[in-house]
Amino acid sequence: MRALRYILPLLLVLLVLAGCRSTRTLKKEKQVDSEQLLSVLMEEPAVQEFTSSLSMSFNGTKLSGQLRMRRGRSIQISASMLGLVEVARIELLPDMVVVMDRVHNLYSVCHYADLPYRNQLELDFAEVEALLWNRLFVPGLERKKDAGRYVSVINTDENGIVTLREKNSGYMFETDGVNCLNAVLKKGDGYSFRIDYSDFGQPSKDWNYPMGINIMVETSGSDVTAGVRLSSLSVDSRNWPDRTQVSRRMKQVTLDELLDNLGL
Repeated sequence: MRALRYILPLLLVLLVLAGCRSTRTLKKEKQVDSEQLLSVLMEEPAVQEFTSSLSMSFNGTKLSGQLRMRRGRSIQISASMLGLVEVARIELLPDMVVVMDRVHNLYSVCHYADLPYRNQLELDFAEVEALLWNRLFVPGLERKKDAGRYVSVINTDENGIVTLREKNSGYMFETDGVNCLNAVLKKGDGYSFRIDYSDFGQPSKDWNYPMGINIMVETSGSDVTAGVRLSSLSVDSRNWPDRTQVSRRMKQVTLDELLDNLGL
């Protein structure tokens, strides 16, 4: 299975997995108030929409594109060649995933359960959205106030970096101990990945976002490295549809067929 088949369920994580807020602070010290830290990291952002331009380097291939998110409704990522022609688009909705190949006029509609490594990563719309809107998550948890039953502090270093672990899924979250996620890690049978964030910008008064993101994925017989730079961050409400209307010229195929046509 080729690289993007492993990366597809992680693309949203790759782009804007974590950021930090500046409205609430906790005192950095070796004794961490884990309940308060979890409350801050799971608190929803004060904005409803987010858009950004992006440039991506994926195993030596460079692409540009755009990220658009509308909380609770839609997440869209488009990729363009030379910044001119859109070649692919991924749209994540609460009940489905739509992937478009603009080059070959193909599209695929699938469920989260159909995505590669979905069972291992335990990512449905709610979990992906939580990552993209800068919230720590517990797979399958509906009541955020119960997070303390599943997430615990496993280490606090001398620089105030606090590492949290979700006991059921094995997700590990590195935080600054105040209000930022610095990294997310997960390892399993035949795969592992790590994502790091840097160069925070401020699209709104009380909300910071990482401008630089790096991801490293290791699978059986394959290593993938990708980097993303974000620019032109905005939280203004804009007129774009939650789901892009598919042209009549486009043919619906399976996800595997679409990826084969993209040569991925």
